[in-house]
Amino acid sequence: MKLHLHTLAAFLLLAAIVPPLAADDDIKYLLCSFRQGQIKVDVNYTAETVNGVTAIIDDKEIVWKPPGKINALAVINRYTGVMQMSLGGQQDTGMCTRLVLKK
Repeated sequence: MKLHLHTLAAFLLLAAIVPPLAADDDIKYLLCSFRQGQIKVDVNYTAETVNGVTAIIDDKEIVWKPPGKINALAVINRYTGVMQMSLGGQQDTGMCTRLVLKK
């Protein structure tokens, strides 16, 4: 079976734009509780995203800018589970715990 050049080019283009599927083990789910309520946080370690937004993930903390919020920053301390949210001049602190989803 001959592989045509245009077929190969289309395959390579498609492979370049479609991200690989992440294994379930690469995504961790957290439930972060604050006085005002709770936030579900999906951390994808392979894609380095939180709830689909680009994040900085290292061995100490997870940092990202919540979408749609100007001057907002969220930080989770990976050792303690403490989450700090800042929006403008206001800050709030919560506690995150691992959330295990039932399949």
